[in-house]
Amino acid sequence: MEEVLLNIIQYMDKKIIFADNYHTIRYLNQKAVDHYASKGYKKLIGESVLSFHKPETKQKLKEAIWTLETNKDMMQYQINNTIIYAVRNKKGELIGYYEMY
Repeated sequence: MEEVLLNIIQYMDKKIIFADNYHTIRYLNQKAVDHYASKGYKKLIGESVLSFHKPETKQKLKEAIWTLETNKDMMQYQINNTIIYAVRNKKGELIGYYEMY
């Protein structure tokens, strides 16, 4: 079942970027890899999401993650037209977030 779910995410028609609580990119699906490769970005895994945003957006993203960390019932946070989705472990602790667009 895990392989099926991974294939659904990997090949869906939306770009997905997953980052940990420290804003380090840990996963991109194929659509995101292709999109960023066409813009000249080759290696994004291990890079900071923050390095690709303007200063005001960086601050909003940090605030979003802090809000998601401190509000265990909250599953998403909107920044302008982008929704940040929380990824939590079984205890409800935030382990990262993803953007899907």
